[in-house]
Amino acid sequence: MKKIAVALLAAVIGLPVWGQRQSAAPDVSPSIRVSTAVQTPQSNIDLLKKSLQTSSSVAGVATGVSTAPAVNQPAAAAPKPAAASTTTAIAAPKAVLPANTLDMPLEMDGTVKSVQTTVAPAAKAVSATAKQPVKPTELEKDIEKSNALLPKSSQQQADAAAETATEDAAADAELEYAVKMLEKSKEAIQTVGRKIPPSAAKNRPATVPAPNKKFNPNAYRPGVTWVPSKSTHFDIYTQKRTSGISSSNMAMTFESAYQTLRRFIPWMMSNRVRVFVYQDYQSYLRHEPNAKAWTRALAYPTRGEIVVYDEPGKNQELKEVFTHELTHIFTQQFFDSHKTGRIMTPTWLDEGLAVLMEDQAYNGLKGGPWNNDFKTLNFQRDPSTEVATFGSSSMFGSAKKLTSKRPGKPLYLVPFAEFMQEGSLSTAEGQGKTQDWYFQAYVMVRFLLNPAGGASPSNRMQFEQFTRLLSQGEAVRNPTTGFLQKDSRGKTVYQPYSVEKALGRAYRYNTIANFEDNFWRWADK
Repeated sequence: MKKIAVALLAAVIGLPVWGQRQSAAPDVSPSIRVSTAVQTPQSNIDLLKKSLQTSSSVAGVATGVSTAPAVNQPAAAAPKPAAASTTTAIAAPKAVLPANTLDMPLEMDGTVKSVQTTVAPAAKAVSATAKQPVKPTELEKDIEKSNALLPKSSQQQADAAAETATEDAAADAELEYAVKMLEKSKEAIQTVGRKIPPSAAKNRPATVPAPNKKFNPNAYRPGVTWVPSKSTHFDIYTQKRTSGISSSNMAMTFESAYQTLRRFIPWMMSNRVRVFVYQDYQSYLRHEPNAKAWTRALAYPTRGEIVVYDEPGKNQELKEVFTHELTHIFTQQFFDSHKTGRIMTPTWLDEGLAVLMEDQAYNGLKGGPWNNDFKTLNFQRDPSTEVATFGSSSMFGSAKKLTSKRPGKPLYLVPFAEFMQEGSLSTAEGQGKTQDWYFQAYVMVRFLLNPAGGASPSNRMQFEQFTRLLSQGEAVRNPTTGFLQKDSRGKTVYQPYSVEKALGRAYRYNTIANFEDNFWRWADK
């Protein structure tokens, strides 16, 4: 009975201490739960804690006790050391341990020791609903579809209107800037005396209208209302005006340009040409995709179309520019006799002839601006080409230097063999010498078409033969019979001609160097 009473007394004393130690212990992970109920352990700490709860031999020993020596006494008084050790833990409490550290009392050879075990805390379970978004119900989907069909609110309409107004303001600002740039370019043209036209070779359309179908202008230039009309050689489509007045007799201006070309290159004249006339400069920039701020017109040679804009009071300027673009149309269609849709004309010949025809359309007393530069500029031969080359007359000791001398800063022309290669215009643009390139093309074609400074029929005949040899070649004849040779399909066989060979056949210039020598003799006159 005494033993039972002592054991009960020790248990009563140990319970309060156990509660105090549990409350004084540091915050424990939520996964550590003290309960006598049987539940599935969530981590290693739960397993260890459960072991502590079910161990009656160390039930009165709190966690955090370091070492308590056992007292030698009979085995019947074994519970007393537990009470003594509990008292010692109260008198000298240990520092607070981390939440993931657990003290386990271990009795070995009559001595109770505290063993600290660190266990990783259990990972918190993540709710499946937190990872996956909530799917809308069928009712919510129906409501969303119904809302989409409803008209926009006044706020949304106001926002859309504000956005549209902002875009229109930005477009108007770009047009105003383009107008300013155009005015500056015009001032520069008046200062220099000549302008740089756009290259027709860069304005290639994606498709060509079929000739057997009725032409629809809106299929190629939508967004504008076109009013069709006809003249003797042109199909004219004029934009319907929304404001202002239009120039009168524009068709006469186009026909006058046609007659200018007929005087010089009648063999190149082709079919009817379509002309699109925008109501003003702003519409031209807004609706024409290839329009540039400094251009007055554009030519689409493979489609046979010219695009201009109306500018009342400036019909003479329109005539000059239109003559330039019309020349591109005729030369490209003449050189592309097989209708391949490709640009076939040599660039220097195409641009030089267009500038020459544009200058011929000028009706001033002193001639056109290019003719004025021809008379006043001090253009000279590149000194490197004065050295004799094979085929050049200077290699035989010509006493006269083949160069032109005038007052002013010298303008050295590019050697002809280099200038006549495709890509020379791009090189000049990269060097900032575009005007010089156009001037050289102009004087070279002027020499070929008017070697003596006039427009005699003999000169035109030589130039016509030169262009025909380049574009078509020459029919091959049987050396024995003298008859034209035919291919397997019965068509005449043509021999292609290079520029150098065509010059030799038409002008008797056997080489490019010989052509350059004759040019400088002509320029010195």
